[in-house]
Amino acid sequence: MEFSETAWKGFKNLRPRRQRWHPGFNVLLGPNGAGKTNLLESLSVLSGWGAFPSLGKTSSLVTWNADGAFLAAAAAGEREFTAEARVGARISLRAGNERVTHSELRALLPSLAFLPQDVGLLEGAASVRRRFLDRLCALVSPLYARRLAEYKQLVRQKTALLRQSRAGVGAALRALTSPMAQLGGWIRWSRAEAAAFFFNFFGALKDEPSGLLPFEAELSLEFRDYHEERTMKTLTLEGSAPSLPYLTGEFAAALEAGLGLELRAGMTLVGPHRDDLTFSCLGRPAALSLSRGQKRRMVMAAILAAGRVIEAKLRLKPILLLDDVAAELDAEGQERTGRALAASGWQVFSASASDGKNPFGEAANAVWRVEEGTIS
Repeated sequence: MEFSETAWKGFKNLRPRRQRWHPGFNVLLGPNGAGKTNLLESLSVLSGWGAFPSLGKTSSLVTWNADGAFLAAAAAGEREFTAEARVGARISLRAGNERVTHSELRALLPSLAFLPQDVGLLEGAASVRRRFLDRLCALVSPLYARRLAEYKQLVRQKTALLRQSRAGVGAALRALTSPMAQLGGWIRWSRAEAAAFFFNFFGALKDEPSGLLPFEAELSLEFRDYHEERTMKTLTLEGSAPSLPYLTGEFAAALEAGLGLELRAGMTLVGPHRDDLTFSCLGRPAALSLSRGQKRRMVMAAILAAGRVIEAKLRLKPILLLDDVAAELDAEGQERTGRALAASGWQVFSASASDGKNPFGEAANAVWRVEEGTIS
């Protein structure tokens, strides 16, 4: 899929405009604060993801003196339709002439974003890697986001019970075992199914002409549970996914086995909210064995592999939204990254806070200058 044209009004610092885009590799150049990230964020809203994480609430998307913001897009590629987003206290979406949910729009216009903090995919907390995997799962499975939200609600309910000392709390906690096992088992099965595809596509990047990933890398998905008090059992997925009944049964057993320790800790220690996606290189964690530039290249390889999962599962080409991806890459790294992005065959929007020089050279199909919210 691709954005052939977008328009916006009242969105952050972007001046009202209708803009046509190249179907291939678009590079956005400009100083910090010019509006490059805001432009990428408008595309994130139009593809059903909403505001970028950590950049503020939905209300912050609206220009300070406006009552609301309006975004529109003409989508082309495998399908052709129009998309609209009206932003106020909440975001309302339309595709064609019908109102749609965020998950429905994501399935029509799948996009993947890279923000500067996403380099934490290798060296950050497990929550960063879970969020990456959850976004991939939400794209390939329309039910995933809703079921993950339901599971998190059960975790909050269980945590509240664990912090109580009243009689009968044990029975109330055990009543949560079955619904948590069913939801948690399904979430882990969905993650395992997506991860199995992801691992295959990631490994294939080693032999591609772009040379983006010139070193061997190992990935694994770890389900970490307590099966006996104070004893951690880790199920590591490196190949095919276990069955749904198996994962549900294992999780149910872990919930029972870990209850005593959870009561003493006053927090939930068992479940998908503790899972991790690990990246290794040369037998060591990638965060310890790679340079900053190599880490960037590995993260880009992960985004490309995730895009190929989307393409295989949805039969739609994803749109990539990349913010400052060229930072900390040397000239060779920028060249290889540019070649890999151009070879993907997808529409790419890459913002760079450069001095006017396009870091990807001839790999880019169109270069745009962004200054004070205006594109030229």
